Amino acid sequence: MKLNESLLRLILDIVFEEKIDEIIRSQEYIGIRLSGGIDSAFLCYLTMSKYPNKKIIPITMYNKIRPDAAVSVKNVIQKLKQLNPNSILLEQEIGYFDTTGFEKTSELEERFKKTGEKYNPKDVFQNWWFDSLFDKYEGKLNAFFSGETLNPPMDIQKLLGLDKEFPFDRNFKSNKLIGIYKYNGRERYEFKPWRNKNKKEIANWVKDLGLFETLFPVTETCELEIPNYAKYSKKFNIEYKNPGVEPCRRCWPCREKWWAYGYYDFMTEEK
Repeated sequence: MKLNESLLRLILDIVFEEKIDEIIRSQEYIGIRLSGGIDSAFLCYLTMSKYPNKKIIPITMYNKIRPDAAVSVKNVIQKLKQLNPNSILLEQEIGYFDTTGFEKTSELEERFKKTGEKYNPKDVFQNWWFDSLFDKYEGKLNAFFSGETLNPPMDIQKLLGLDKEFPFDRNFKSNKLIGIYKYNGRERYEFKPWRNKNKKEIANWVKDLGLFETLFPVTETCELEIPNYAKYSKKFNIEYKNPGVEPCRRCWPCREKWWAYGYYDFMTEEK
């Protein structure tokens, strides 16, 4: 499928609005939180298209109890370089967190709703790690993109949320697509251009640009840790052959991806 150049330019103008563009053009490096999922992969593709002369750094965190995710991210990076060969996609910055033994409780959820205090080991690690990256690049890596999206409508969530673990804080639109934080006396920026768009809206752009046939098939969205495959197998009567490699098909990220695209990771179909 031939790339629709006019549509790409339109999308670039929408995503990189004037205020974001002004900030980005003054940066030496741009950080992309590249999870291996289609939302962050697509955002990275657009950033490479918009700023071919900027040094773009993929930033990835891996869960130690889902180690095979590293293979998917490697494939995503390789595909992004093929699709945008004239862009500057630098070496990954990689961090490892560990959710072994972590259990989300109603008390932790309630505290988060009231205070905004993060409780997942992933989030706690992320806060520390991004500060360390800021220090490593001596303040020159202070603009990051995140592929965080809006949840589907509530009636859709009732049909999809089989594990009841969807990110409730993304049920509402936000007027804060650009976050500005102070660290060591300097400003640090976080951009969330997808924050007020759900996955199906993003999927329409992915498909219209022909990336459903190229970029989408190598992405991985499932976040279920290997030890939990046995629990899901029993709960949902699903047989898994490669826990941690194949999509579980029932965690919230899997269901949301299926709702938007009609497929799970690696073009796995519903059964």
